[in-house]
Amino acid sequence: MSGDAFRPFRERVAEDEAQVIAFRLGGELHACDIQLVEEVVTKRRVHRLPDMPPRLMGMLRLRGELVPVLDVAPLLDLALQAEQPAILVVGMGEARLGVAVDAAQDVVALTPADYRPAPLTGGDRDQFVVGVARLDGTLVSLIDLAEMLREAATAA
Repeated sequence: MSGDAFRPFRERVAEDEAQVIAFRLGGELHACDIQLVEEVVTKRRVHRLPDMPPRLMGMLRLRGELVPVLDVAPLLDLALQAEQPAILVVGMGEARLGVAVDAAQDVVALTPADYRPAPLTGGDRDQFVVGVARLDGTLVSLIDLAEMLREAATAA
């Protein structure tokens, strides 16, 4: 694996070609680094548990493993809209976490020409939105999912 794999997503997407997975969250189109996402799980039930922290939606049973599923939409000032969300399964060290999104879409290669730095809004979401890109004529927010998961884990 090259040294590029260890560079932050914010740097790689601005300087080199990067692959992202597009997804809908809160009615908006977003994308994140595909290197973090191990798989996308759809049409599976998230089992809610009593006394869970607000960002923890529940547990996903995945091939005999229990994977905690987080709702990161509030970090972007959004709300999850899907009744049965798609889950982006992300490897974080030895652990695996699920990230609930309304719908997963395509994997797309972005070039530096597709990328623009994110406009600063002065809100909390500025730390998670690394830029914007145009995909098939639509603007997409590029999300630093690793940073969001660090924040969600400390708040949970």
